Amino acid sequence: MAFAEKLKALRHEKNMTQEYVAERMNVARSTIAGYETKNRQPSHEKLSAFASLFHVTIDYLLDDEEPSYISIDESRTMPDDAKELLKRFRRLSIRSKKDLLKHLHLLEIRDGIEGSETIENEEETN
Repeated sequence: MAFAEKLKALRHEKNMTQEYVAERMNVARSTIAGYETKNRQPSHEKLSAFASLFHVTIDYLLDDEEPSYISIDESRTMPDDAKELLKRFRRLSIRSKKDLLKHLHLLEIRDGIEGSETIENEEETN
């Protein structure tokens, strides 16, 4: 997902308007709209400010990797601890995400959970 899409998704996830984000970032609303439509790219300083505002890393904002989405129906029935885990996972750097998935795989092995082939498939492609 490109920066423009992530910015818009984060803004919606946090129930923030373009006007609110613009005010917090000390820019015009049209600047935020430009960032969301790929017409403009933020400076490093603005990227850092976006990361702080949304409580994510700059790496997360710039990573084009496609995230896995959860449907609205799933989020309504998802336990709070699962939502918290997902929220915290999304804030991690790519390297930390990969490390966490490796640890998770080890826990699955310990608990006898079968069918988790994500780590093996990723390691084969890397």
